[in-house]
Amino acid sequence: MTTVSSNTFSPSLMNTINSKTSTASTSTAGSTDAASQTSAAKMSADFMTMLIAQMKNQDPTQPMTSQDMTNSLAQINTVNGINQLNTTMSNLASSLQGSQMSQATSMIGQSVLVPSISNNATLVNGQSQFGAQLAANADNVTVTIKNQAGTVVDVMNLGAQSAGNVPISWNGTDANGNPVPTGTPYTFSVSATSAGQAVGVTTMQAAGVVGVSNSASGVMLNLNNNTTVSPSSVQTVL
Repeated sequence: MTTVSSNTFSPSLMNTINSKTSTASTSTAGSTDAASQTSAAKMSADFMTMLIAQMKNQDPTQPMTSQDMTNSLAQINTVNGINQLNTTMSNLASSLQGSQMSQATSMIGQSVLVPSISNNATLVNGQSQFGAQLAANADNVTVTIKNQAGTVVDVMNLGAQSAGNVPISWNGTDANGNPVPTGTPYTFSVSATSAGQAVGVTTMQAAGVVGVSNSASGVMLNLNNNTTVSPSSVQTVL
């Protein structure tokens, strides 16, 4: 809370100013421009009314000086400035949220890569899409596919890959090129090396965006695996 103080004005006048300033500082983002402008105008009118009353009832032996008047005008500008700043910030927040919602909505129907939780290599029409994020350039990237029993069914050597996101697709076949049984869960893991040293890898899963929601955390994407993620979590749009 911003507090205005003075050695010249009465405590009642200053308390009223501070109260109104506090109210302006806690304006909600839902306030409209018209309401904010009305509030600012009323604040100015109330301030001037109290200031004039103060001048009319001042001690004639200690009249208000030109400096006192300048200070009081500066104070009303402070009150109005705070109110206008809150209005601007409120409008900016609303505009930003609207922009984020619009951008997120454009992803509906798209497949995206997001940080993986379970590393499931789910087969859809004989294909499974996932990915990896490399912390540095790698001269060798290897993908290992295992079945539910933990048995390796396929190994893919992707060779050299640059740092960043690497989309990966598995065609649903084993090491001999035979189609693996469907309806069985598979998992994947990714390893990478550079000059014989391990390179940091973050695995990613592919998921379809089926909707957008607003939460306390902001705009969220609803995925077809029954999870929600922030749009900032999307690494690649497939």
